[in-house]
Amino acid sequence: MTEVWKLDNKHYCLYTENTENKDIMRRIKRYYKDFDIMAEYFKFDKLVGIQYKVPIKRKRSAFRLAKVDQN
Repeated sequence: MTEVWKLDNKHYCLYTENTENKDIMRRIKRYYKDFDIMAEYFKFDKLVGIQYKVPIKRKRSAFRLAKVDQN
């Protein structure tokens, strides 16, 4: 599951889970250095999901990574 929502006037949040979208996490780590990690979610000491803080100028990239239509 991958979701994107508006955080404030300058940022969006992108949440992705490790079970389905390891590729998204790898692409963010490699190509999107300005996506900051807000939270990491663990279950039984295993990474389950990551929440990123995305600058407003990267809104389109976040929605494309999530494969979600923009509002």
